[in-house]
Amino acid sequence: MAPIRVGTASWTDETLLASGWYPKEVAKDPEGRLRYYAQHFDTVEVDSTFYALPRPEVVAKWAERTPEGFTFHVKAFSAFTGHGLEAERLPRDLRALLPRQEGHLSQKEIPEEVVEEAWGRFLLALEPLRQAGKLGYLHFGLPPWVEPRPRSFRYLERLAERAQGYVVAVEFRNPKWYTAWGFVKRELKRLGLVHVSVDAPPHPEAPPRVLEPTHPVAVLRCHGRNAETWKGPHRKPYERFNWRYSEEELLDLAQAAKTLAERAEVVYVIFNNNYGTQGVEAGLGLKRILDPV
Repeated sequence: MAPIRVGTASWTDETLLASGWYPKEVAKDPEGRLRYYAQHFDTVEVDSTFYALPRPEVVAKWAERTPEGFTFHVKAFSAFTGHGLEAERLPRDLRALLPRQEGHLSQKEIPEEVVEEAWGRFLLALEPLRQAGKLGYLHFGLPPWVEPRPRSFRYLERLAERAQGYVVAVEFRNPKWYTAWGFVKRELKRLGLVHVSVDAPPHPEAPPRVLEPTHPVAVLRCHGRNAETWKGPHRKPYERFNWRYSEEELLDLAQAAKTLAERAEVVYVIFNNNYGTQGVEAGLGLKRILDPV
């Protein structure tokens, strides 16, 4: 069975920092926090890169502050997934190319030259992780409004071309992708893209849990099972994923991870229920179940 590696979708979520999980001596120290996290987990997903382009000097510090074998998975910038962007989060020179320099811009409002330049800077910034052997997958979470239509498959084609040489993981938030799963699965395999299996609430607008890898790398992202908060509206992203997994639910996730491990070469289980200590507690609980001492 393939190795199963467990982590969370952030080590810097504001509610985690306020929770007391980090010891006082490192709570306000970025280097100390990451080193402390890496004492408990050997993998993590970077959330901040969805909201703003990463800076090479910051990424280099991530590589320096973690032990050999630690793996970072990086969320794609929002303008790469169809979510648009916040103008204030762009570097000044790119911001100057926008039709508006403030507020949220939809995907249609973003000039193609801005997206192209952002791609180059995004990949360049990840080079310190890549050179250190610590770069895992790039996570592309498609918005709920993206359905399995011809232009969506053209997007996947372009994504595979643009990110050639990287491990690219795709997560579908619209359940319609799974009504056409046979075709979708074949396309993901053909393009060399990782299918992200999800653990989500029983909600008509949430994707089902489909434990079928399309790549040697398998990913299970755990969003919690809070059906009441799934739809929103939300003031903060973590409100949708406010859920504390029970022991019974963690046992279920352990079995799901093992199912993936029978069909892949490595499995990453990422907890995205980042409210307070919920994610780190679930991750540590799953690790205990998978590798009891």
